[in-house]
Amino acid sequence: MFDKFPTDRRTLLASGLLSLTACTKNKKSAIVGADHVSGHRLWNQNFPPSEPGPKVGTLIIGAGVSGLAAAYTLKKAGSNDYHILDLASEPGGNARAGHTGDLSFPWGAHYLPQPGANNHDLMAFLTDCGVITGRDGRGQAVYNDDYLCHDVEERLYYQGAWHEGLIPWKSLEPSTIKEIRAFFAYTDVMRASIGRDNKRGFQIPLSLSSIDPHYAELDRMTFANFVRGQGWTSPFLGWYLNYCCRDDYGTDWEETSAWAGLHYFAARSGENNKVLTWPEGNNWLVKQLIKGSEAKFTGGEIVHKLSPEKGSGLWAIESWSETLGANRRWLASDVILAVPRFAGSRLLPELPYSKDMMSYAPWMVANCEVDSMPLSNGTPLAWDNVPYGSASLGYVVSNHQSIERYASKGILTSYWPLTGGSSDYLRAVSGLRSTEDWVRLVKADFEMMHPGYSDSIQNVSIWLWGHGMIQPKPGYITGEYRQALNEAPFPRLALAHTDMSGISIFEEAFAQGLKAARQVLGVTPWT
Repeated sequence: MFDKFPTDRRTLLASGLLSLTACTKNKKSAIVGADHVSGHRLWNQNFPPSEPGPKVGTLIIGAGVSGLAAAYTLKKAGSNDYHILDLASEPGGNARAGHTGDLSFPWGAHYLPQPGANNHDLMAFLTDCGVITGRDGRGQAVYNDDYLCHDVEERLYYQGAWHEGLIPWKSLEPSTIKEIRAFFAYTDVMRASIGRDNKRGFQIPLSLSSIDPHYAELDRMTFANFVRGQGWTSPFLGWYLNYCCRDDYGTDWEETSAWAGLHYFAARSGENNKVLTWPEGNNWLVKQLIKGSEAKFTGGEIVHKLSPEKGSGLWAIESWSETLGANRRWLASDVILAVPRFAGSRLLPELPYSKDMMSYAPWMVANCEVDSMPLSNGTPLAWDNVPYGSASLGYVVSNHQSIERYASKGILTSYWPLTGGSSDYLRAVSGLRSTEDWVRLVKADFEMMHPGYSDSIQNVSIWLWGHGMIQPKPGYITGEYRQALNEAPFPRLALAHTDMSGISIFEEAFAQGLKAARQVLGVTPWT
């Protein structure tokens, strides 16, 4: 479901709607992705007249993290009359995963930072699914060691060697170190800052943050301009902060709001500094959210019309079922719409949407089957391996949690936020690249980090995310437009998506789903 439907094969590919399989020489590399047949149907709106379909109490449209968090909340509250629909055959949104043999790997989101103690809802969920196993003598959460990222957590390839962490302190000039320490001192102050409304300036969920105009001013400028305005001009600091923006937001720091850039550092309490991760990435969390609701999920459903039914107080939802080959008309008392806004506005034109105000980051993710793990100069193989100055974010070792992670085979997941131009332009360019083009780029990146290693890469599977996540550009987070996105135009309609937060991270998607479900249940939004 896209704001401007593609008109040719290449644009479809760039939008992430088209699957293409091709082979490189002696390999079975391929571009994979969403089903193009479904994409064409949605684009053409070529559906027969609807026939009567199921009736349900609450229909959840969208099976990403927000939609599944809504289902989890309804189930936990004892409200079992709900169903979930999604265009994809499997739930998860951009937290989907793949499997080959006994190996699993992420196709998108792949970790969750340990939440702060004040994020009670997320802490409760992590307790429900066994990630948090109890409390220590100080009342601090105790985490299951199997889910905490093992050391070495991250390393940086810089000046021909690997360094533990993302800042190679021993290899930097004193002037650079001084600027980095000054930046971290500033974010420490911002982490503890309180607005005139007695709320912390930066919080997760984002909606709990202060709305003091003092902080809103930061949303009027780019993160890059803010940093330069403090007199911090170190090229390394600039690279590092740009990397952080590209990693969390898929957006260059020259386009990221300064508020969002600072939120990356100041919203987390600092009491925990480990990440939670699994071989399949956040798809593990997806499985926990949908546990017990599997029978209430139907994939391959192209929802294409949503309207309040006159006189009945019900919602009528038209959905084309790929499995049944039928256009069904569902009826629901309540609807939770958990899809990106450009998609939701096509189903329900009354929803506010402006293409000029909203921009989505395109991504490429490459999963590489390898017959050996790379050798390294310096710090040994980490979970997250980042090359300084690359167009990629580096690669994640999907089986890093395993005690056999140095076995003779594995999956290395290479992440590429596509930045350096408008989203439309970058989607188009990504579609012009063949499988061979992408494979060459990925292999060249590995060669730069590990000379001579590319021959160990056997197969490369590539996923193009045309609209991977909302981009927090200046003016979006604190602007009136985003506030309007959070207002549903009809009763018994709840909205849930990170588009309405402005930052696309698991915590925000989870909070959006809980908020929508609690609206349906008629209970207080936050605990």
